[in-house]
Amino acid sequence: MRKKLGMQWCAALLLVCVLSPCAQAASEKLVPLGVPVGVRMTAAGVVISAMTTVDSPAGEICPGEQAGLEAGDILQTANGETLSSSSQLAEIVKQSGGNPIRFTGLRGDTDISVSVQPVKSKTTGTYQIGILVRDSMAGIATLTYVDPESGEFGALGHPVSDVDSGALMPLETGSIVPASVIGVVAGEAGTPGELVGTYEFSREIGQLDDNTACGIFGTLTDSSLYSAENAVETAEEEEIHTGKAQILSCISGDTPKYYDIVIEKVTTDAEDGRSLTIRVTDSELLEKTGGIVPGMSGSPILQDGKLVGAVTHVLVNNPARGFGVSIEKMLEAAA
Repeated sequence: MRKKLGMQWCAALLLVCVLSPCAQAASEKLVPLGVPVGVRMTAAGVVISAMTTVDSPAGEICPGEQAGLEAGDILQTANGETLSSSSQLAEIVKQSGGNPIRFTGLRGDTDISVSVQPVKSKTTGTYQIGILVRDSMAGIATLTYVDPESGEFGALGHPVSDVDSGALMPLETGSIVPASVIGVVAGEAGTPGELVGTYEFSREIGQLDDNTACGIFGTLTDSSLYSAENAVETAEEEEIHTGKAQILSCISGDTPKYYDIVIEKVTTDAEDGRSLTIRVTDSELLEKTGGIVPGMSGSPILQDGKLVGAVTHVLVNNPARGFGVSIEKMLEAAA
């Protein structure tokens, strides 16, 4: 099985106060992991991936678009019925008899409510509304850290988003399972590459609780992943500096290794989560992957013995360079 769960979902993709919960959490000791896992999740509703046309008797039209729907919208109810799957939506449209369907949902953080008039396709003879939707996703990611006291973890460093529309997938349920990296497609200028993994979907090792702009969060149920590992202090953004650092990542099997990088720029309070600009300097990693590839998102970044952040993005035109989110931002999102 080949799945990508990294920068593909987030642009290339691979993702306040002095006494705020974020500042307090940044003094904790956490275990950096760098372990690959399989992630699967179902959405709270269905996400519109794309708009399409229907070959109606009146010509090629898109009822959803005419009603004001857009790619990236999240549909949560149809005629008052809570939506939980794409097949459920298809059946509602099929049984509509051509009568309008009232949808409610979200566009970003804004509530939406639209009425869509289904039309009958000349090709299939069924009612359609001209939208393509997604209700679940699966792929490979990297665990960033775990709290050894509670088992709470953070991973990925950016959101799980719909691959076509880029919309953040609203989490209904999710879990993580063991994974192993069996191959690498090295990144080149213009092509980000990928990690290729296999998963044990029959064995869950953790549950997902939240999908945010700064990563996914949940609780590990298998303490063997971290019980023998050492916890380290976490750094606040003001402690991070340009210069040498390391990432902990796995590009073969399921055992991570440390690789050398340089932090070239630190952007505090970055609105897009790209707190760190990084460059891979490790000759082994450059030879095997070309630098940063999708699937490495979430790899912990360490500097001066502290956990400072996680890898999130690769620069498509230069895979040796990329971005990271600060651990302070991740902990703030997890709070």
